[in-house]
Parts: sequence; structure tokens; C-alpha cells
Amino acid sequence: MNDAMTNFLPYPLPPWEHDFRTLAVHCSVNEASLRPFIPPQFELISDRIQVAVMRFDCQVPRRMYYDAAVLTKVRYKKLVGGFWAFAYTSTDQVVSGTREIWGYNMKLADMSIVERADRIEAHCLRLGKTIISLDFNVNDEVFESEDMYAYPRIFLKGIPDARHTGYCRHEVIKMNCRPDEVRTHIFGAAKVSFERSEEDPLHALDIVKVFGATFTTGHQTLPWGETLT
Repeated sequence: MNDAMTNFLPYPLPPWEHDFRTLAVHCSVNEASLRPFIPPQFELISDRIQVAVMRFDCQVPRRMYYDAAVLTKVRYKKLVGGFWAFAYTSTDQVVSGTREIWGYNMKLADMSIVERADRIEAHCLRLGKTIISLDFNVNDEVFESEDMYAYPRIFLKGIPDARHTGYCRHEVIKMNCRPDEVRTHIFGAAKVSFERSEEDPLHALDIVKVFGATFTTGHQTLPWGETLT
């Protein structure tokens, strides 16, 4: 894409680059409660999820932003990857950029991470509801975890056709994104809760067990993706 065309985009093109701070609560869920939020193109292959709130202090784009997500493990054909069943971000720039480039299914929300010496709290608020609440207490007790960030990210990118009512073309996008550098990675006990919201039905997820939480900081680059279909 030439420079004249990119001037009209409301976001920068990849690679995006940032320092990150990620609080992730590791859970297992009743698969029947999770499956309705997985596109039919993907096969849900684990009852493990991560509920995460993330802060990004950016080089590209320039504005700091937050994300929140429910990460799951899926298979597309022979590819195993991490899929964001629910996804939220804090700026219009990231909503449009992540959707149009990679296919993130983002909604706008307000998020926060409050760090204390031995406790971290994170929240995601949308339409008057605290749809995600995370409470993390540092204890350094390592637990068995399924790290959704260790897999390629898989997105279902919807592209509506302006000529046809109700028609939407879909592309499956793979994006390889692992931290360039992990600076800290600590373990702890955690609580997670979802306020009931008809617009954002995270409360429908039936959490069976909370294994614990991790708080990770480091540096990361979001590269171009690969279209699989």
C-alpha cells in the first residue's frame, strides 16, 4: 500500500510495538458454556481459558491502550492456536486497526490495572457494567497452566459486502505473536467475576476451577498476519 493510501487510515500499519503488562487468570470452564462463543469454523479443543487484562505502553501506535480478553484454545484444520472469544480495547484507533488488519473481534471498553506490592486488581467496564473483575494475590506458587499466548493467534475476520444484505465474507487469519522479551513473570492466587450484561454475556461462562494467575511484563511486536482462507 502506498503512502498516499495509508494517510487515510486511522491507525498505523504493522509492525506494532509495545511494552506490555498482562494479568491473566487461568481457569477451566464447562465446555458447553464456552462453545456458543466459538465460531463454527473452529474446533474447541480445551476447557482451559485465560481471562486477561493487559496494558500496552506503545511505540506503534503512539497512544497507550488497554485490552481485555477471554482466550481459548482452538483448532483450525491442522493448526492449533489461541482464539479471543471475547475481546475489548480502550481506544478507537486499536478497535479499527486490530479489526481491519488481523480480525480481532474488539469492542470499546474502559479498563484499569492497579498494582500494589503483593496484590493486583484489574477491571473491564462497558456500558455501565463491570464485565470483568480480576483480583490477584502474589504467592509465587507455580501451578499447571495452559499458556494461550504460546500458540499462534487465530482470528475469524468478517468482511461485510456493501452490495448484499446479510452477506459477510470470512477469512481465517493466523498471526505469530510471542513476546520479544519477558522481563518479569510472577504467580499468585486469583479470583475472577463477571457482572451480568446482556450486551457482553461473559457471565454465561461456567467456571469450574480457578488454578491461579500470572502477571507478566515484557516487550512485544505485533507483525503482519497470514490469510489461511
